[in-house]
Amino acid sequence: MTVFDIRPYDGSGPLRLGMSPNEVHAAIGEQPRNTLFNDKGERDEDYPALSACYSAGEDKLIEFALTSALDARFQSISLFTAPNVVEILVATDGAPLEGLGFIVLPNLGIALADFESDQESDRVVQVFERGRWDSITHLKPYRG
Repeated sequence: MTVFDIRPYDGSGPLRLGMSPNEVHAAIGEQPRNTLFNDKGERDEDYPALSACYSAGEDKLIEFALTSALDARFQSISLFTAPNVVEILVATDGAPLEGLGFIVLPNLGIALADFESDQESDRVVQVFERGRWDSITHLKPYRG
């Protein structure tokens, strides 16, 4: 299984922010199950174990989400199975935010969804480009 070790504001595993859809398809070895365009004109692709979002116009990878079906890591820590992952990431980031069901780690380029769930299968880790979450006004300092 491919290890998706997150590199802040760069990528994870074989995926790098800025890739084209064709480069992503080649990197993960499959075509998307579904492709939609959101209200911003961004292309969203859905795969069995991840999703990818591309910028409107340029069609460059700006964000992707990894599910627990993948081996997602940060600094070799397994994000879906290691104990105290949220606490470790919050401390490493230093300025975490929360809102809309996410814990956003702006200094790491990572957002966590459903990590309060006891079900590992519900959890999702997003990797995003710098500034991606900056315009979202519903975020407030993370209180844990």
